[in-house]
Amino acid sequence: AVLSASVTKINVTCYGANDGTITISSPMGGYGTYEYNIGSGWQGTGNFTNLSPGTYVVRIRDKAYPACEIVLDAGLVITEPADLSATVTKTDVTCSGANNGTITITNPTGGYGSYEFSINGGSTWSGLNSFSNLAPATYDVRMRDALYKSCVVVLDSALKITEPFALSATVSKTNVTCFGEPDGTITITDPQGGHGNYEYSINGGGS
Repeated sequence: AVLSASVTKINVTCYGANDGTITISSPMGGYGTYEYNIGSGWQGTGNFTNLSPGTYVVRIRDKAYPACEIVLDAGLVITEPADLSATVTKTDVTCSGANNGTITITNPTGGYGSYEFSINGGSTWSGLNSFSNLAPATYDVRMRDALYKSCVVVLDSALKITEPFALSATVSKTNVTCFGEPDGTITITDPQGGHGNYEYSINGGGS
């Protein structure tokens, strides 16, 4: 009977990887023993692994009569996904001692289209692309393909969330000179810390 078999493939999981596969199964015809070839020589098994992206010519032949061969697929393409990438932005902590920094990961591309993100070097992962309530620290920001979790790219290995210096200033006063006179003063000088511009209150922040 004419030679035949089923051919299946698995594409490369990550950009730059060499883990594609071609599997030839359910061979029929000929005299019952077979050899297989995808361009790298004949072998007795239909399992081909560790394949790079490319186009493969898939063949089967009768082991008893090697001249009897057929092409199962003349152009089987093993593909690879695009490289993972995304944009990382941050907001620093607003006040000394606060924990309100943020990291946001936008425009993810590549892979197989669904993603997970980590800001601690891959110790934990999240399907959410926004991280809030962050303390001042250095964060290792990564993304991975949610379908093939071994496909990981480092977006920023040392993203720093900073905090401003604590607010401080010097306060001086002059007392009222005479009973009933409204001529006392309070003067605040040498302000430091924060983001460099200041406002002042002498009524506990009421105004």
